[in-house]
Amino acid sequence: MNLVGPLLSYVLIYKYLAIFVITYLGALAFPLPSGTVVMASTAFATQGYLSVPLVFLTALLGNVAGDNSGYWLTRRYGVRFLHFIGLKKVVTSKSYGRLYDEVDRHPILIIYLSRFMTGIAPAVNVISGTTHLPFKRYITFEFLGECTEVGFFCLAGYFFGANWSYINQFSAESWILLLSGAVLTYLVWKFILKKNF
Repeated sequence: MNLVGPLLSYVLIYKYLAIFVITYLGALAFPLPSGTVVMASTAFATQGYLSVPLVFLTALLGNVAGDNSGYWLTRRYGVRFLHFIGLKKVVTSKSYGRLYDEVDRHPILIIYLSRFMTGIAPAVNVISGTTHLPFKRYITFEFLGECTEVGFFCLAGYFFGANWSYINQFSAESWILLLSGAVLTYLVWKFILKKNF
């Protein structure tokens, strides 16, 4: 089922509240096309219906709030919480175990890059919480990753305007731009932030 149409109807009616709720739920764990909604909302903003800075800020806050909800719920209640909400099979699966090992070995890189993979980011948030990864490290690269991801979709919506739906078909192939952002973040980490974390 294509959820984009109904979700955009909510954006047209409820504006920033709808953008926040959609991005929050998408970041928390619900399979919603929040990136597409952000791109379309920015395209609406270029036509004067919304404000581009407010779309960016609202989407950023929604994503960060959703990510942190997943992190803190599992940090506070651990794996028992996952079992309680019916994710016992997911937690005991081999793919979850492999992802757990990757986050344990390369937490900073995985946290940042996973922001662009909506199917993986919630699991990374959960793993970061269950492993008690220091919040200062988690929030720094979660926030940088969300700034890059939300910024990417806002820029796409801004520059392509009414053609956003055509561009959306190729957003999965935009990994080159996202990789550039990852490299930039790594350089900032290595030469500026590493001493403080």
